[in-house]
Formats: sequence, structure tokens, C-alpha cells
Amino acid sequence: MTQWKINLDDVPEEHQKWTWSTGSYERYRRHVSVALGNTSESPHPFDVELTRLPPGARPCPVHSHERMWEFFIVVSGRAVVDREGESTEAVAGDCFMQQAGTRHRIRNGSDSEDLVFYVIANEPGGPDTTRKYDV
Repeated sequence: MTQWKINLDDVPEEHQKWTWSTGSYERYRRHVSVALGNTSESPHPFDVELTRLPPGARPCPVHSHERMWEFFIVVSGRAVVDREGESTEAVAGDCFMQQAGTRHRIRNGSDSEDLVFYVIANEPGGPDTTRKYDV
């Protein structure tokens, strides 16, 4: 039977580091929906992860999703949200959405504290193309 209730302390934290033409990227994440049984064979209608970025870190390049929307909740720290070529600060308690097709990225705007946020994405069914941009 699939889990319907978990505690975040029981969700393993993955550390991911990678590079692309626009630089180096890093994040720590707890993939909540996977811990609750979200799989490609039995998908949930949404995907949830708790992400932690070290000071100054970026988890990904500026990108857009063809069909997927993302909803963010900042838990702690100071984010810089890049959206359609403009940058905005977001702090604990701020919530924002990136609709499909929007060029965006979130990054840690602090050089001394972690940024922690939830990202909740809809699972549109079928493949969703993510396009990365050289910015």
C-alpha cells in the first residue's frame, strides 16, 4: 500500500551538483511526493519537493517548462527569483507561481545562510519538455 502520510524527517535528503554551459549548479532536496509513492507507473497529479540551497547556490539554469506549472513557498532565507529577464527578491512567507512557458530560476541571494523552499509542480501527464537558456 502506498504511504499517504510521512514525516519530513523520514524523507532522505539528496545532494545534487552538476554543470552546464552557464555554470555550476547545486541543491539539496527532499523529494516528498516520491516518498509518498509518486512513480512514473503510478503518478500523482503534482510533484512536491523541499529544496535547500547553500549560500549563493543556484539549482538550475534559467529554464522554462512546456506544460508544467510550478508553485513556490519560501520557508527561510532570501531568494532571488529570475523571471522573464527581471529579478525579484523573495523572503520567508513569500509564495509565487511560474506558469508553463515562463523563463525562470530561483537562486540563493544570501552569502551566509541557506535558502529553503517548497516547489510544487503539476504533473501534466505525458512528457514535459524543459528548455534551458544561455543567460
